[in-house]
Amino acid sequence: MIFLDTFTTGSFRSIVISFSNKLKECCDKAFPASYKQKIKGADDGSEDCIAILNKVSRMQLEDIKAFLEEAEALLKMEARGANKEQYLPVLDKLIPSSGKIRQNDRYNRMHNVRLFLSLLALKKLVKLNPMVGSHPKSANAAERLSTTAMNQFIPPLASDFWIGATLNRFDKLNQHIQGASFKEWYPKHIKIDKLSTDKLNQSFKRLADIIVANGITDPNDITVDVLLSYHNDLIAHYDSTPAAYNIKPAIELLVRAGLMQENSIYDDFINLRVKISEGIKAVPNSVIHGETSSKLEDLVGTGVQGIKEVEVPVKDRKTSLDYGYWSGKAGSDSMFFPDELDQNNIWIATQLDYIRATSSEAATVKQKKMRLSIFNKYLFSYLPAYFEAGLSGKFTYPNKPESLLHSLYVQRSNVFELEFRDKFTDSFQYPVSLQQFVYDMTSAVHREDTQGNNSGRDALLIISNFFDYLAGIDSGLVQNFKNPLTGKAKEKKGKRYVKNTKYVFGLEYWLGLRSFCSAVTNQMLEESKASINNGQDCKNHIIVDTDVNIDGSFPMKIGRVNLAYIPKIKLIKHDDVRFKKGPKDENVYIHNHIAWSLMTLGLHSGLRRANAIWLDDQECFNLCTNSDAAFQSLMVTTDKAREHSYPIIVSTETMEMLKKVHEVKKMAIESNPSIGEAIPYDGNEDSKWGTISPLFRLKKTHNDNACPNLFSEIINEYEAFLRQHGVDFEPTTLFTPRLHYSLNEFIHLNSLGEFDTKLCDILVSYHDCYDRVPFTPIIKKTRITPHSLRTMNASVYAPILGAGAVGKYLTGQSESMVEFYTKPLPDSASKELISQVLTLKEMDTTGSNTLISLRELEINQKKFEEELQKSTTQTLDKYNAQSINIDAGEGNIQLNGLRELRKGNFNNISYFRTHICPTGGKCPKEVIDTIGEKKCFACPLTVTTNNNLPALTATIKSFCDEITTINTKLDNFEMLDEEKKVLKADKMELILEASYWEVRKRIIEDSNKDGIYYVSDEGLQLMSSFKAGDATEQELLMLRLKETEGVPLLHSEKLKMQASRLRRKIEIRAKDRAGHLSDDVSDIEFLAMVVKTKADLQGLTDEQTVALVSTTQ
Repeated sequence: MIFLDTFTTGSFRSIVISFSNKLKECCDKAFPASYKQKIKGADDGSEDCIAILNKVSRMQLEDIKAFLEEAEALLKMEARGANKEQYLPVLDKLIPSSGKIRQNDRYNRMHNVRLFLSLLALKKLVKLNPMVGSHPKSANAAERLSTTAMNQFIPPLASDFWIGATLNRFDKLNQHIQGASFKEWYPKHIKIDKLSTDKLNQSFKRLADIIVANGITDPNDITVDVLLSYHNDLIAHYDSTPAAYNIKPAIELLVRAGLMQENSIYDDFINLRVKISEGIKAVPNSVIHGETSSKLEDLVGTGVQGIKEVEVPVKDRKTSLDYGYWSGKAGSDSMFFPDELDQNNIWIATQLDYIRATSSEAATVKQKKMRLSIFNKYLFSYLPAYFEAGLSGKFTYPNKPESLLHSLYVQRSNVFELEFRDKFTDSFQYPVSLQQFVYDMTSAVHREDTQGNNSGRDALLIISNFFDYLAGIDSGLVQNFKNPLTGKAKEKKGKRYVKNTKYVFGLEYWLGLRSFCSAVTNQMLEESKASINNGQDCKNHIIVDTDVNIDGSFPMKIGRVNLAYIPKIKLIKHDDVRFKKGPKDENVYIHNHIAWSLMTLGLHSGLRRANAIWLDDQECFNLCTNSDAAFQSLMVTTDKAREHSYPIIVSTETMEMLKKVHEVKKMAIESNPSIGEAIPYDGNEDSKWGTISPLFRLKKTHNDNACPNLFSEIINEYEAFLRQHGVDFEPTTLFTPRLHYSLNEFIHLNSLGEFDTKLCDILVSYHDCYDRVPFTPIIKKTRITPHSLRTMNASVYAPILGAGAVGKYLTGQSESMVEFYTKPLPDSASKELISQVLTLKEMDTTGSNTLISLRELEINQKKFEEELQKSTTQTLDKYNAQSINIDAGEGNIQLNGLRELRKGNFNNISYFRTHICPTGGKCPKEVIDTIGEKKCFACPLTVTTNNNLPALTATIKSFCDEITTINTKLDNFEMLDEEKKVLKADKMELILEASYWEVRKRIIEDSNKDGIYYVSDEGLQLMSSFKAGDATEQELLMLRLKETEGVPLLHSEKLKMQASRLRRKIEIRAKDRAGHLSDDVSDIEFLAMVVKTKADLQGLTDEQTVALVSTTQ
């Protein structure tokens, strides 16, 4: 609002007195008699408006101006799309109501304030911001303003243009038009210019806004400066990227009607507007959050004192695209969606038919609307501006499909120019081609990290498919139309990734996250059930009394998990616990187990998130059995790439978790029946999947937004747990700006050194500080996404099971898509483990390679060397040879026994009971200098194999016996201090050596996870893994990677720490006489012990165990 020199306290009071007298009289005539008597709360709002204006008129001048600016801001909110919940509190504060008002009449106070501000502009006291609009948004209120005595408060031209903005309104209300020549020329003008509904509406309404804002009564007062002022206000309101507009039709009517002198003001305005748009830089809008706002606390944090307010920038990623004679916002535009445009137009009618015929799912329908909106903007916004600019020669606008010519709008043609030479005038300039317009529109809205993708090509493909559909319809409205994009829709643009670009992380981190989420989710579900039963709100944390093993070292208790940053789910209480604490005691808040359950399911299944969210609880458990099988079939009821439901395999533990989710939902339905109703898939009544009862639904609305993934909050808790227990890991989280930047975009810009904090800085105002302080709110986010979990499952399982099996049993994808999703994991340990499992898979096919005789304490030297000469790598894999550099570190030797074996000098190999030495038992100088001579247990050249396992067990047992003897002497014998010192040193040496051999033994056993079993020389044999007779094909495949407590990594430093921890355990074992095997154990006794242990691990019954042991091969 601009206050003119004529605005004074006196002039304002004079206007208030005049307005008050006239407003009451106008309202009495405009409203029914019941309003005058205020029957049943009917109120025209005049008394409240007059009362507040009289009160304001007695204020100081600056206070009066402040009130008027607040009133103008209120009208801008109402006119520019704010919802009633947003501006009603502002209205109640500005003009309080004196009594109870009928709901539909609450806004009459605001409409009266509009009349007052319009009168101030009409009396030349102020200039309003044109964003206020000429009329209320309510059609009834706007019609009342233009058809009753209320129109005396606004310029007559503004009322006439509002009535003429649509043909239907003009036909209905033309008797209220105040300008006779306007009324006479209106139908002629429409016929001459063949104005479309949209063009007419936009032009007339915009000029009405300008007239009211400037209080214009003489059309000749509409000058270039007035139009430029409107454009600047538009630019400021829409962040420098307003939609394209054209006021020329309205101005031309004034000229034709003789109300305005013929002039070139609009052409001059267009030229100046182009220059302005070329030189202007987008300045982001901002919003203010006061000290009581919860948003302020979210941005600044709790406990910060003295803050008055914060100013937060609002970023619109859509930039303005400007071709000189036309400018508009880039990207898709909902204003140009087919269902938002004139359906009587052949282009629009056909688009709606095309979408209906080719799409049945909400996401696909929306995608096609978005891409077709770019074509509609070209057709209905850009091309009209091009033809109006006088650059089109004698060509005319393509009102009919057959007029959209390939040679004019897609690609130039010499033959076309020869044929229509007379239409190419001197001023002719080709329009921007359709495909270039689409590429410009899509590329202008890319984030920095998605430059060069294929969105432009994909949009052109949809547009081309629409043209094909249009060309094929049987209608007289479409004659001789050919697809103008033939051959142009699939041009190569952007990049095509050969692998999925989603983030993947380490295998150990993934396994630990699976265990962590499963344990926490199950605890949350139990507490949620209890909360629903007793009516007590869940706490902001949970205590998980469960141990998980992350790195294979030792179990760690999860303990307290903070849930304060995860919003709870609000439910209505059961009748038996409702109102116990009073009349307002209606709701209970339970844990948001939905987010945790979805993540747990994603970690264990590789299921697409959208499919998981829409699992149907009436069908998903149909294939579930009550057997003790390790895996169950989960029925997936929806998938965008399929036509029918399909099963996937999940572990029994995961299936039990899903059943608990269903239990919680059934308990909640008792007092919240609406969540139990079947709803259309993705909210689309025409969906091929029909109605669904979503398993994860606990709210009235159910969609992706109603089930936020909350991955950052969950991962933050997981990584806090890892740090608390001193686990070494590579974080997947990092601190990023809270505002306006996605995580990937921030990482991309940061890597280039081009990140700018301006758009994510807020300005903090303090009560005791004049200057505002810039501040960048940050948040901790994870790089893991729902698609990352899908990619991780493919990357872990596909190398072992094969892409076909993973797609068939785990993800529901095609084999080629699984291969696209399969990526190498980032850390070497993960790769090494995958390689080991692959080796085991190959060993399964050979059978006997995985069987070791108890009496074969030494390798057959001749056979071993012959196999090494034929294939070193295959032989090392066959014997499961392992070499470990336990003491490796900076400055230490970097030797490796397997590397020495691969060199091929087989004559130097020496065979010992516990290991193989590739250097003939002679210690190299670098080994002696580092660890000493004959320290085989710690030597990096020592190679241990499956065949050495019995000897390693006996050796460790022997050391335990010696340690026990020393302990007995130290505890019971009287000795000199020097003697005790020697014995303790000997004991520590034995513990050290035993712990190092134990590490080597564990590495071999762990690398044989699929089962290496000992057999006797008498010929009793077992398969390398137990296979139950009724196991399904997919269960046999999945058992290979069944999750265990943890996976020890082949990292040297971790092995060294593991050996240190084992020393104490070995000492305790020796004290308790708990060695492994007696020297006189028989083969059969030993085998029975192994069989019992393995059977327990696999969960086999006694009958299954007997059946397997009795089988010989």
